[in-house]
Amino acid sequence: MTLQPITSSPVFSAPPSAPKPGASEKEAPLPADSFRAAAPSQGQPPAPILSNNPRELGEKQFADSYGRVKNLALMLSSYASGETRRQMLDAYQTLFTRMEPDTKFTIAVGSSRDRQDVENMMERANIQNPERITFVDPKAGSLTVWARDMMVPLQLTDDPNRVALLEQTPLHDWHDSDSAVPGAICQQNPSILLDQDKRLVTDGGDVMSNTKESFVGYYSISATSQRLARQMDSDPELKEKFVAEYEQRTGKKVVDAKGPTVFPFRQQMKEVENPAALNWELVENPAFSKRALKPNEVTPAQMYEDSAKALFEEKFGKPVTILGKDDPDTTTHTEEPATDHMDMGCTPIDDNTFFVGDPGLAKQIVSKMSEAELLDAERILSESAGKPVRLPRDGDRNRDNQQDFDAYTKTLADKGYNVIRMPHAEPGMSRSYISYNNCLMERFEREDGSQVRRVFLPVYNIPKLDDYATQTWEAQGYEVIPMPLGALSQRWGALRCVSNWLERSPQG
Repeated sequence: MTLQPITSSPVFSAPPSAPKPGASEKEAPLPADSFRAAAPSQGQPPAPILSNNPRELGEKQFADSYGRVKNLALMLSSYASGETRRQMLDAYQTLFTRMEPDTKFTIAVGSSRDRQDVENMMERANIQNPERITFVDPKAGSLTVWARDMMVPLQLTDDPNRVALLEQTPLHDWHDSDSAVPGAICQQNPSILLDQDKRLVTDGGDVMSNTKESFVGYYSISATSQRLARQMDSDPELKEKFVAEYEQRTGKKVVDAKGPTVFPFRQQMKEVENPAALNWELVENPAFSKRALKPNEVTPAQMYEDSAKALFEEKFGKPVTILGKDDPDTTTHTEEPATDHMDMGCTPIDDNTFFVGDPGLAKQIVSKMSEAELLDAERILSESAGKPVRLPRDGDRNRDNQQDFDAYTKTLADKGYNVIRMPHAEPGMSRSYISYNNCLMERFEREDGSQVRRVFLPVYNIPKLDDYATQTWEAQGYEVIPMPLGALSQRWGALRCVSNWLERSPQG
């Protein structure tokens, strides 16, 4: 079951937000939980309008592995310099030339220099149809390059001529002025509606989808649950209504509903080597007391978690599977998300198959490299990263825990998915971050009947690892287009992190 739309459910209302950077002083501030239609462009006839509220138009998360990307968002700023910037511009060139010739690109830039660097690359590479590449300058201060995280693109099933961008509350708080990008894109693109729904706490890298269902990392579910609890616990009358609605909707009884909510886990701040990493982790909460419950009873913590999952299902228009939640039946390890963002180590490549990262597999492959191969690979990685980098060896402690990747595999296999493991090198002090999951896929049929099934895949100039990953993708029928991104990956992100489809065909 899904929650009632927010327009008719005051229980889920949120406080107003400040005006977006660059907004007119006369413009009234939007509620944090609001939507905005893009401004109409001059000189273009208006399209038939069913509604300007995307929540009334059948919002649904696009599938990662189906459909053709028609408009791809990218971001470039001073955040990327040196070898990272060069690799990103090379990646842009590959996308401009290897995607379909009429694919559009919308590039958010932090300065005129960023735009000039892209235009210079386009001129050197003789990029065809340059008019399909447009630039957006939010004029809002510093930007990063992580185009994925501040927004989630949604198709509108009742209005195929338009799409929506969800602007949610981010998991990370280090994104500079990236929150201005979704609104700026929508202002420049009349066919894109902005849905500001701050009830959901997530990053775009922590949600994925095939055509059947969506997948949400437990960090996002936990953070959204706690946001709901804080809001409701601060207003006893509102909480009473929330509990009553939940009980009516689910048929369950909430026990110990009065007083502050205590969750089994709590967020604990931690030191991180990379400022882009999630700076908190979930640990067991000693204040939580487990109690015996009847079959139809739930704790307030479970109520909020159920409600968080329902919010994602309402927004994404699909059932949701949670990945990275602790399995209480295992006692030797407390499971959590395997990576900060789920898309670094988990990929739905079609409706029946997943690639899941495997640090142990990466170590096995590295162990078969000769000493010369190992030293050469580490030299290449170190030159790309601008610092000494080493590959993982047997005995190295995993920051990204092997058992958490194995838990992904069990969850997905139990649902009937075919799970194939992919080498994954975890981040750590002087270690390389290698992901063959964080990619960009297309799967569609051209008008002439030819079939396209391709993946733009990060590679790292390490033949044994790159070849293994490439052959694994090819075995599933994908054409592999390599994207050297070793320097970018040292920032703990790869191709999916720096791109975001604004529009793609719903299915192949």
